[in-house]
Amino acid sequence: MSLEDRRDAAPARRVTADDVTDAVLCGSWVIDLRDRQRYAEAHVPGTVNVEWSADFATYVGWLVPWHDDIVLLSDSPDLLEPALRDLARIGIEGVGTHVLSPEPPPASYRRVEWADYLAADPTHRRVLVDVREADEHERAHLPGAVHVPLHDVERIGPTLPSGEIWVHCRSGRTAAIAASLFQRLGRAVVHIDDSWDRVADRAVASGTRAA
Repeated sequence: MSLEDRRDAAPARRVTADDVTDAVLCGSWVIDLRDRQRYAEAHVPGTVNVEWSADFATYVGWLVPWHDDIVLLSDSPDLLEPALRDLARIGIEGVGTHVLSPEPPPASYRRVEWADYLAADPTHRRVLVDVREADEHERAHLPGAVHVPLHDVERIGPTLPSGEIWVHCRSGRTAAIAASLFQRLGRAVVHIDDSWDRVADRAVASGTRAA
């Protein structure tokens, strides 16, 4: 094991529920570590869902501008320590932490599968957003899908047409982050938490081939 792997996380800043609210209002990155299913069901408004995994620090380092304030949320104290350690390994320290209360937070959005998207009322105003990699989108995508790379959601999101955002990726995980970012921008959002492979054979755009 390398010295980097053994590096301990710096002591966290313990923050209160009021501090979390203030951080959201100030535009800080308040990141909920819980899995995407539970986050979609109930979360603090204005937070971003980056569920803890082996790629957690990669996503955070990719999305959060250097030196921006970060607060981590979880309903399990045991999840905060490894997340802090992962961030410390890429040089992110001074992170705030807060353990959520048992009472469900007030915000939510829908999670659906591709069958729900394909069966939805076509007259309903919606915008399908594809947050896969550029080469994946170019290789095959649904007709009318707008390609918005994850790191461009905050920049491009406000320019998208009006309507409910339906966001998808290859497996559902990246789309979960994007869904929370779109909701933070004030958009109504639906997270398509499903595999691209389940729809590609039936609904690829004309002239493309599903991988």
